[in-house]
Amino acid sequence: MIKVSVPATSANCCIGFDCMGLALDWRGTFTFTHAEKLEIEGCPSEYQNENNLVVQAFYRVCDFLNKERIPFHLRIDSSIPFARGLGSSATCIVAGMMAANAWYDSCLSKEDLLLLATEMEGHPDNVAPALFGGVCVSSKFQGRVITKKLKTPRWYGLALIPDHELSTKEARKVLPKSIPFSEAKEQVANALLMAEALEIGDQTLLNLCSNDHLHEPYRCALIQDFAVYQKKAHDALLPLWISGSGSTMLSLSIQEEPLHGLAKSMDSIEYRFVNVDERGAEVVYE
Repeated sequence: MIKVSVPATSANCCIGFDCMGLALDWRGTFTFTHAEKLEIEGCPSEYQNENNLVVQAFYRVCDFLNKERIPFHLRIDSSIPFARGLGSSATCIVAGMMAANAWYDSCLSKEDLLLLATEMEGHPDNVAPALFGGVCVSSKFQGRVITKKLKTPRWYGLALIPDHELSTKEARKVLPKSIPFSEAKEQVANALLMAEALEIGDQTLLNLCSNDHLHEPYRCALIQDFAVYQKKAHDALLPLWISGSGSTMLSLSIQEEPLHGLAKSMDSIEYRFVNVDERGAEVVYE
């Protein structure tokens, strides 16, 4: 039996559109055992077949290794919500690929799996932190995927989770085809400053540079009361941004106490305290 533990992720991190993401200590567990036919439990019945993303990822590695697409029993134990901007699809892809790699004696490195996972996901901002943990900045270069895991102190988080889904496909429809040059220049500066803020634990700098021009001004309208929640965070001297493509929102703090104060001010919305998870995906053989 092979058990894979994968962290939820929060992509974009406000200004790192499609290239920055962080792992959260909210983990899903995926258990794979030998079986005569494909069997899946722990997900809706419409996904209990070969169209399941975990299965597709498992078989993607089988094909890459020229191995047989064997049947197995899959048990999914995860409370990470679907279509909420918390990397649920990335956890499935990484789980399936890590399991198949382990099934066939782990001949692929995490760097190899990152490339395959990015091909499935489309971009690396979720799959990189799901694999490596921590805060990752990633991009594709000439057929390769390069990722840099930032060395950061401990950051605490508060995830605000609305009761409605928001698909990445729908969220991408509202994005502009271009932005003014002045905004692009400010975006680059903010991205560079955010990496510095996260690495040195500078809360004030993080608050100042959390100002996006690429997606948040357009996607915020898709999240009810986003401006209200963001103002409450700013009043508490904390940033608040859209996690992935939404609908979840995330606030980060170098100290726990301000987040507890922010949570108390939130009405009629689910929230969860989270930390940046340094561990990344892990395989356990039983």
